[in-house]
Amino acid sequence: MIKVVTAKEMQEKDRYTIEEVGIPGVVLMENAGTATFRIIQQVLADASDPTVYIFCGKGNNGGDGFVVARHLWNEGIFVKVFCAVEEDKISGDALINYTILKNMKIPIEFITHPKDLKKINKNQPDVIVDALLGTGIKGEVRGLIKDIIDFINQEMEALVVSIDLPSGLNADLPDIPGSAIRADITVTMALPKRCHVLYPARSYVGELFIADIGIPPFILNKDDVKVSILEDEDIVLPFRYEDAHKYECGKVAVLAGSRGYTGAAALTASAALKIGSGLVILGIPESMNSVMEQKLTEVITRPLPEEDEQTIGLKSLDEINDLLEWCDVLAIGPGLGRTEEVQHTVIKILRNLNKPAVIDADALFALANYPNILKEAPHPHWILTPHLGEFRRFFPSVSKEELSSQRVELAQQFATNFQLVLVLKGAPSLVALPDGQILINSTGNSGLASGGTGDVLTGFIAGLAAQGLSPEEAAYTGNYIHGLAADFVAERETKYSLIAGELIENLGPVLNRFLNQEEK
Repeated sequence: MIKVVTAKEMQEKDRYTIEEVGIPGVVLMENAGTATFRIIQQVLADASDPTVYIFCGKGNNGGDGFVVARHLWNEGIFVKVFCAVEEDKISGDALINYTILKNMKIPIEFITHPKDLKKINKNQPDVIVDALLGTGIKGEVRGLIKDIIDFINQEMEALVVSIDLPSGLNADLPDIPGSAIRADITVTMALPKRCHVLYPARSYVGELFIADIGIPPFILNKDDVKVSILEDEDIVLPFRYEDAHKYECGKVAVLAGSRGYTGAAALTASAALKIGSGLVILGIPESMNSVMEQKLTEVITRPLPEEDEQTIGLKSLDEINDLLEWCDVLAIGPGLGRTEEVQHTVIKILRNLNKPAVIDADALFALANYPNILKEAPHPHWILTPHLGEFRRFFPSVSKEELSSQRVELAQQFATNFQLVLVLKGAPSLVALPDGQILINSTGNSGLASGGTGDVLTGFIAGLAAQGLSPEEAAYTGNYIHGLAADFVAERETKYSLIAGELIENLGPVLNRFLNQEEK
C-alpha cells in the first residue's frame, strides 16, 4: 500500500526529517528538484534544442523550480525562469537556490503585473514547469497567480510538468476550487496527496510520479496516516486445498430480485459463484423462479413465498431463515424492491443475523430509512456497498456537493461509528474499515458506469468472504478485482462497450494474474 497524506501530515513528516533526523531542508529541496529534472530530461530525450519555461512562486515549491532550472541549464537545455514574486520576497532554502541561478547568469524575469504576461513568447517552450504553489494553499487562487495559471492553461500549448501538485489545487480535497493548472505530468514529493487520487482534482494531475526525496522510510510508513492506495501486492486470494470439496469452498445465500429486476439477482449470484464459492443459493420471489432457472444453470434457486407486488415479505421469513442457517455469508439487496413490506423484512433479517452480510442497493435503502439498527450494536461482519447517492441517504443534512468533497472523512466516520466495513463506490472507490483506515482502490475505469456492475461487486465480495477472507479483506480484494476486470475488458474492447456480465466472463484471466504472483 502507498500512504496518501494531507498537507498537514506531509508537513509533519518534513519537519521530523529536518528537525529530528537532521536532514537539512535545502537537501530535500535539491532532491525534489533533481527528481523532477530527471523526468523532464526523459520527456525531452528526443527534442532538438529544447526550451523550458519555469514559473516559480516564492515558497519551497518555487525553490524546487530553481533547482530544476540549474540542472537543465547544466545539461545544455535553454531555460527561462519567470518569478511570480519580487526578488526581496524570496527567502529561506528557495533564496539559496535563487542566488545560485543568479550567479550562474541563468535568464530570470519577474512577473509583477498581468501586463508582463503579454511579453512572454508563447510559442517558444517545449516544456513548462509549474512551480508556483505547493501544498499550503487553501481556497481559490486569486490575483496575479490566477492570471498566470489562466495564461498557461489558455495561451500556451507546451507540455506542462507540475511540481508536487498542479498550482491551484488544494492538496486535501477532490474539488477544483477555481483556476488550476492542467498538468500533463505531476511529480509529487515522497507521498501522494489526496488531490492526486480523488476526482475531479485527479483529472488535472496528468501522469503522476512519486519522487524519493530522501525522507527515511520509517517516517513515511508511520501509522499516523490512515489513508492508503491499494496495489497488486496487497491482494491475496483465499487459500484452497487441492482436495477441497464444494462445502469447504464457501456457501453464499443471495436474497435479490423482484419483478423487472431479475438481472440484478442473476448477476450477483453468478459473480459469487464465479469468484470461487462452492455453492450459491439464490432466494427469489416464487413467481420469478422459472425465469431464474432459465437464466442460471450452476446457481441453485430457492422460490420464496411472495407479496402481491412480487417481492419477498414477512411471509418469506421461514424459508429465508432456513437459507440463513445453511449459508456462510448473505448477500442482500440487489433488485429486491422498496415497498414497506420489503424494508421491514430486510430489517428483521439483518437484526437477527449473526453471519457476515454484504448489504447493497434496496437493502441499503431500508437501512437508511431505519437507521436505528446501526446504533444497536457494532456490526464488524457487515459490508455495506453504497454509491454516493445511496450513501447520502444516511446523511440527510449533507448536500451532494459536501458529500463529494468530504467523502473520505464521512466514510471514515461512518465505518468507525458503526464498526462496520464500508465500500463507497465511485471514482475511485473507497473501502473504510472499522479502525479508521481508508483504502483507495487503484483499479477500474469509467466503463463501470453501467447498470449491473454494482451487483457483480456484491457477488464478488460475498464469494470471497464465504471462502474465508475477513470482511475487510473480502471488501478491498473484491473491489480491486472488480476494477481490474473492468480494466481487462476495456483494454480488449472499449470502456463504452463494457457491460456487467463481461466482468464475470473475464474474471478467470484476472484471478490468474494473482495466482501466478503467488507461485513466484
